[in-house]
Amino acid sequence: MTDRNRAARFAVLWALQYDRRPQDLPLLRFLLQQQTIYYREAVPSGLAPDLTLAGFLVAEHRQAEDLWLHWDAKNISFDTALGYHLYHLLTAGIAASAEAVRASSHPDRDRILGDITSSRHTDAAVEEWLDQQRARFPAEPAAEGLKEWAHHAARLGEREASRLFMTEWAAGEPRTDSTLNTLQFHLAHLGYLAEAVDVQKEAVALNDAWSGAKFSKLLTLARLQRRTDDFPGAWQTLQEVQRVLPPEKHGFEQGKWRHFVKECFLLVPIAPDASTAQRLLAASEQELQGIPRLWMDSVLDAAIAAAEHLGDPQALHRYSELQQAAADERAQEVDQATRRPSASGPSTP
Repeated sequence: MTDRNRAARFAVLWALQYDRRPQDLPLLRFLLQQQTIYYREAVPSGLAPDLTLAGFLVAEHRQAEDLWLHWDAKNISFDTALGYHLYHLLTAGIAASAEAVRASSHPDRDRILGDITSSRHTDAAVEEWLDQQRARFPAEPAAEGLKEWAHHAARLGEREASRLFMTEWAAGEPRTDSTLNTLQFHLAHLGYLAEAVDVQKEAVALNDAWSGAKFSKLLTLARLQRRTDDFPGAWQTLQEVQRVLPPEKHGFEQGKWRHFVKECFLLVPIAPDASTAQRLLAASEQELQGIPRLWMDSVLDAAIAAAEHLGDPQALHRYSELQQAAADERAQEVDQATRRPSASGPSTP
């Protein structure tokens, strides 16, 4: 599902952030309603500033009647329930907000009243939160940095402007893992994959105190190279990944093996010829042996896709059988978990 008005709506929100007037409230309410609909219908998880900016701009008008708009936004998903702050509902004052809820016949009336009591929150805490939001969404454009402008431009669909803002931001930052990861992720998200590959190579070259960091960086590089159809580069990187894998396929780090083998299977469709693709499929299947819990991380989905690409019915049959066995294993694990007695003793009938 897509929202053709999303970029235009954010452009208006962004403009309203820098030009705040009392008469804007009806428009702000409409924008918050539309953002709520968009998240409910098209965003299964996550929370971005497009929703929280709309909520903050409405909350700044401090109208108790708007708490129902905020309640709707907060209850879209698990992520909004955690990330869309309850204080959006309380900027009219805790007493006034509680009175508005108490006078309503909303089905969530009692639930909200239990959350917004003065014994749990104070008007001073709400004011402190509002100050934090004002710093997060300043009224002056000059108060926002290049990285924020890069994200704004990306939401507007201005890819090149977003790239320039982010690369300029990174040029003024230390070339740390954090800086390079932010830059690489943003470039890849915008579709500048070749530039993202170069940044990720720079990240790989950094010394890492954490042993798992090298694996993660190399695997990310291999994924980016695959997305640019660079089979030789991706295959060479995966060989480097293999050298930093733990020797045992079981235990705490078993997920690394699943992600590695999955990436090997995903590389099959971009192999330069059928012979190379067939050899890679065979090597990937060999590495698959002994890895537990194959129902995780979509590794068998990648294997089946590789076999289908090659038109290999025997491999497809093997992977389909493995997938069924993995599904049975998962069902058994779930069943055992639900039947397991609690730590306090056996469950009662």
